[in-house]
Formats: sequence, C-alpha cells, structure tokens
Amino acid sequence: MTDPLHATIDALMRERKIDVLLIDGNSIGHPAFFRLARGAKLEHATLVYKRGGRKLLVGIDFERDNAARTGFEFLPISKTQAGRLRKTHAGDPVGYRVAYLLSLLRAVRAKGRLALYGATTLEGSLPWLQRFRREAKRAGLTLVEERSPLLDRAREIKTEEEIERIRRAGQGTCAAFDAIRRRIARCGLHGRTLVERGGAPLTIGALKATMRETLMKHGLAEESACIVAQGEEAGVPHNEGSDERKVVAGQPIVIDIFPRENPYGYFFDMTRTFCPGKAPAALKRLHRDVAEALTVGYEAFEPGVEAYELHLRVARFLEGKGYETLHSHPGTQVGFCHSLGHGVGLEVHEEPFMRPGSPKPLEPGMILTLEPGLYYPEKKLGLRLEDTVVVREGTLERLVDYPLTLEVPLRG
Repeated sequence: MTDPLHATIDALMRERKIDVLLIDGNSIGHPAFFRLARGAKLEHATLVYKRGGRKLLVGIDFERDNAARTGFEFLPISKTQAGRLRKTHAGDPVGYRVAYLLSLLRAVRAKGRLALYGATTLEGSLPWLQRFRREAKRAGLTLVEERSPLLDRAREIKTEEEIERIRRAGQGTCAAFDAIRRRIARCGLHGRTLVERGGAPLTIGALKATMRETLMKHGLAEESACIVAQGEEAGVPHNEGSDERKVVAGQPIVIDIFPRENPYGYFFDMTRTFCPGKAPAALKRLHRDVAEALTVGYEAFEPGVEAYELHLRVARFLEGKGYETLHSHPGTQVGFCHSLGHGVGLEVHEEPFMRPGSPKPLEPGMILTLEPGLYYPEKKLGLRLEDTVVVREGTLERLVDYPLTLEVPLRG
C-alpha cells in the first residue's frame, strides 16, 4: 500500500524543483526519517528518495525485517561498495562517507537538485558538507539549501491514522488528570497543607508519581519532564515544579502533561489548572478570563487563517481585559508571555508554530495546541488551559474532551 506521505513529498519536491532527497543516519531521534520509515527502528541507514522514481533504503543486513516494514526497496549494506570504499579511503573517514553516499546516489542514477538530511548532524559539519558539495557537483548533483525543510513541511498534515493515534494518547493523558484530581480530592487539611489518609503531607512529587504510573498503564511515557507546579512556580510557564514541595489549599497547580506513545511514537499535549479547595477571587478571575481566551481561539479560526493571526486575536482579547502580552509589553515575563500554541506529532513542539513574520495558513489535517495562560509569580498565581486540536474543514476539532474545572473539593 502506498504511503500517502509519499504523494505529499513528491508534490513538494516538484514545487521546490528538488529531484532527490538523501536521508542518512538513525530513524530514532529523526522524526522525518522515523515517519518515512513507518516507525521502523533503523541504525546507520540511508534512504535515497527520487521524485517519482526509486526509493532505495540501504541498511545493516540484520535489520532486513525492520526495513521490510517501510515498504521501500531494501539493499543490505553488504551488497554495496562500502567494503571496497573503506579500504580505498583508509584513514580518511570523511572521504569514505562522501564516496559511499555518492555511490548510493549513482546506484539510482540520481541527477539534478539534491536536498540532504542527516540524523547524525551531517548537515551541521562544515568540512564534511563542503567536500560533499564539491563531489556531488562532479556527479551532476546540486546541493539545495532549504530555508524550510521539505520533510518537516510534509509532516504537518497528519493522516487519519496519525490523528487517531494522537487522540488515543490524549485519552491516556485524560486518565492521568483524573488520577491526579482523585488523589487531591482524597486529601484532608492540616492547616493549609493537604494531608493524605495516613497523615502524610501530599507533595508535588507524589502527584507526578501518580501521573507517571497512570500514563504507563495507558502505554504512554514521560519522555521529558512534565509540569506539576504550584504557587509562584506555577507563575513561570516552564517551571516543572519542585518534587519536595507540599501541596497547599487555595493556590493554583498548573499541570502540563505531554506524554509520548511508548516507544518512539506520537505525543499529546494538554494543560489544566487545579486549585485544591476553594479558589480565591483573583484566581477565579484568571481562570474565567483564560477559559474565555481559549474559546476565542476556537472562534477565531476560519479557513486559511494564519497560525500567528490566531495568536494575535487571543492576545488582543487578553489585552482588552487589562493583561500584559508580548505585543503590549514586549519582553514581558508576566501576563500572557508566550505564544498561543504549536504543532504536535512525532515531536511535542513542531510546525505549525505561531511565529511573527512566518506565514503559516492552517490547513486541514494539521494538529496544534491552543494554550492561553496568565502568570504572576510574585502573587503566587499562574494559570494555563491547553487543548490539542486538529484542523478540519471550517473548524477546529478538540481531540479529547476534558473539563476546565478549577476547584477540586477536598475530603471533609
């Protein structure tokens, strides 16, 4: 079965006048290669991808079963010129690598404009790149420098299968929020500190442990530290929260959970803010205004709207409520001091980004977050609400439904 991503890549190559892609390295840790390989784990592999022509995958012989999952034509490295070229270029690893990759390009009769992708930072090695460029030119290939990587652009539009995988990750994420809420709700109070049934204070670390345990049960992993932060720590958008901190009543806990399918799969990203017990008036106001800002984000969508314009409309709404934003107060670290959202997929932060001066019309199949927030650490206030959505024809579809409820009633 033909992968629909191939048609997108071929169309983008045609549009950009690129004749061949060369992707070299490991599929793990390289989202574009991983997606093209249909999730197959490949090490020290090379994919030569000709527009409208051969798509040759070269790899370690004993990874042939993994390679078969990709649907590409597979050539074991033992059947290439690698052995001979190693002897020819003994003591010159850069020369060997250049000669080896060019031998693969010749094998598929590649000519014309070439875009290079390296999972092992080949494109970041200036001496290697300069030598490859010279040798490629002699072989009839012109190395193209892309301002916007074609493969990242191709991955922006998700298939229905990808969308459903991300939705399932969202369902597991919701279960983690439920587990955290239940653990808070089982607590009583000693003064303002939450205490569990055995009398021990509830800590931020304990809530993180509950989150991780629940994610694991749903086949999800915390690849990088998620956020469970209370008080002044909640007032700094990327503060992970101190594990030893005791949870207190009446202060917001910003909980930002962005797990990944285990192993190596798709991410989800969602934030809710919980307040153990009764919320003070200032926190209720922040919650009301951020929840309304989230609604503005949904309502501001229209076909063809640019991602950054969506951000601007939410920022203007919050400015109208009297809050600082990056537009009314450039460089601010309080108020709405970050962008409205970002794309989600095989990376937790990927295109489409909501950046000024970077036109990015939202198209059906894109998955992104909407995450307005307000932050005032000196007041021990921080609040963020985040949904992950998919762009459909004429609307944004929330991938999972989860309440925005702020207060978590405590055990009497």
